[in-house]
Amino acid sequence: MHRSQSRTRLLAVTLLGASSSFLFAAAAHAELPADGAKDDRQQLLELMVIGNPPADTVAGTAREVLARAQRSGDVSLQSLARGVECHARYRDADTASAKLACAEMSRLAAGADDLAVFAAERMKGTIALEGGQPVLAMQSIMDSYAAAARSNNAMAIAAALLTLGSAAQFAGANGDAVDYYDRALSIAMQINAHGLRFKIANNLGVLLLETGDPAGARAQFEAAIEAAGKLPTGQPPRAALYGLAMTDIDSGDAIAAAARLRSLIDEFSSTEDAVRRGEAQLLLARAEFVAGDHAQAESAARAAIALLRPQRPVRAYPAQALLVEILVAVRKLDEAERQVQTLLKEIPEEARGRVELLEAHEHLLLARGRYQDAYRAAVEARRIRGQQSTARSSRTLAFMRARATAEERSRELMSLREQQANAARDAQQARTVRNLSLSLLLVTLLGAAALAYTTSARRRLEAEVERRRNVSALGNVTGGVAHDFNNLMTIVRQSMALLRRDARVASSGSALSLIDEADGAAVLGGQITTQLLTFARQQPGKPEVVPVRRYFAERQTLFERALGDGMRLRLELPADDCSIVIDPAQLATAVINLLTNARDATAGRSDVVLRAETVINELRNRRWPELAPGKYVAISVIDQGSGMSEDVLRQATTPFFTTKDLDRGTGLGLSTVHGFVAQAGGALEIESKPGVGTSVRLVLPQLAGTAD
Repeated sequence: MHRSQSRTRLLAVTLLGASSSFLFAAAAHAELPADGAKDDRQQLLELMVIGNPPADTVAGTAREVLARAQRSGDVSLQSLARGVECHARYRDADTASAKLACAEMSRLAAGADDLAVFAAERMKGTIALEGGQPVLAMQSIMDSYAAAARSNNAMAIAAALLTLGSAAQFAGANGDAVDYYDRALSIAMQINAHGLRFKIANNLGVLLLETGDPAGARAQFEAAIEAAGKLPTGQPPRAALYGLAMTDIDSGDAIAAAARLRSLIDEFSSTEDAVRRGEAQLLLARAEFVAGDHAQAESAARAAIALLRPQRPVRAYPAQALLVEILVAVRKLDEAERQVQTLLKEIPEEARGRVELLEAHEHLLLARGRYQDAYRAAVEARRIRGQQSTARSSRTLAFMRARATAEERSRELMSLREQQANAARDAQQARTVRNLSLSLLLVTLLGAAALAYTTSARRRLEAEVERRRNVSALGNVTGGVAHDFNNLMTIVRQSMALLRRDARVASSGSALSLIDEADGAAVLGGQITTQLLTFARQQPGKPEVVPVRRYFAERQTLFERALGDGMRLRLELPADDCSIVIDPAQLATAVINLLTNARDATAGRSDVVLRAETVINELRNRRWPELAPGKYVAISVIDQGSGMSEDVLRQATTPFFTTKDLDRGTGLGLSTVHGFVAQAGGALEIESKPGVGTSVRLVLPQLAGTAD
């Protein structure tokens, strides 16, 4: 029974995930835009990340949009169109055409916007992972996610998270896959993207089925069917229905599974993908075999082989192994022997179907009374299974290493872009000073006053440039130390976990107590590392779409506790909900830092205002010159405390600068908040006067498409 369940789960991955290994091929449902209802860019995006109509239809639409984009000279739209064409040809198994379209897409994306970069890197990652290059794949997939986040397009962000989840599932990193799927599902539900919800639930169903949880898998497939029912098309959600059939098999109701599958296969049209039809026949053969109808099982297995072998020979291996098992069951031993001898030479050791073939060979040899040979076949099957398990573990480890490499590369790129932006600002400031000096030379009547002003401005600018350089250098040193320290803490915690598993340690109360103390110290060290990395702008967050009004309303009690007894927190929130893309935990930490400063400044004797409002950074006369023009959300903490002098205000965000006693402050509070806001693409603004109070404002980009 265990072997049957393992094969069923393997068929689940084959049918629902392997048509592009992880590239959304599980969906047999499309969420297509109505004609003329959406612009070309949105239509292409939905075709790539949601829709799954016939590949020729997708390619035809892509070519039509490409022609319009070429006439208008829109490079970004051309790149997106090439990406959709690459996606269509990839699904259609036309590898040569897919590579040409993808190469052209990557060339165009180099000069395009973030949405086109997202699409290009996503396809590059897909092809690299299928080609057995996990490091290159994860770099492209992480770059795709970063571009989606920069674009502020909620659908692209959710699709990028779904791709990350699929890649993690493909590599066997199931915990990471569930985390990515949960984050993608949260965004998909907020934007009512039912097609994405369908795909996420489908992938989760496959994952749960593969890990031996048929009840959980059934719930996910039913959720996928519910989401599919809200789509505008009339196509049945076949992938989820196949998933329910597989849960029937795993739950021991193979007769119901076979009936469900026969009904679904009868609905196939002649235009259906041959690979999909072949894998459906393979699943039907398994159900019929488990149900005991060997004649129907043999017929379905032969049909599966006939459909799969010409298109994808590798995918025909499980069907051929199953056919041998069926032939043994119906006592067609000579034909089974011929099949085995051929397939043993054909199926590689690492391929799916090799273990099943050896097990079928074992049954054949037992039926012929060749018990010693049967034993050798069983031993060989166990050896190959162990090798495949080791290979899967190696693939998981490669995935984890590739993700770490990609994240490090992303941090380096972010740091490089920040340095380039700082250099550009410094150059602009220098040009401004030079131009001002030249202009003042022509104004002779105001020469003395102008010269004094220019000298003062130059000194202020030079001091600011020097301060930024010092902070950047300190941040680089702090980040490097924190990374090394974090690596050491990780090793310590892993060692503690391994010690706990040791039987001798587990039986010693004193040893366990020492391990708990060491583990607690490592956790505290990790918290210190997090604060240092946030200051250094190297703390990788987990950005999510955060509805501002609901976020602060739900955490009001938490923020009131940060102020303590005797103080009142007054919330001032926008009437219409707006959203930002941010790590919610890091945002809460930043706000608590500011509330703690407000409490100390007022000595716990006055109210504090926590205000959130939408603001616009105008194209002209920008209030925050370091930010691009557009809509932002300003989160302010306002107190009526002692305030700060100009000298203190200038040093407020300097690392380790504090006016508090040594036992009450480290000097990293405001600098940590400043690092967090800068990493999120925002700005920090502080206004303060002695005896009047202080207002600290976090200005963060508003998610496009949410209410003002």
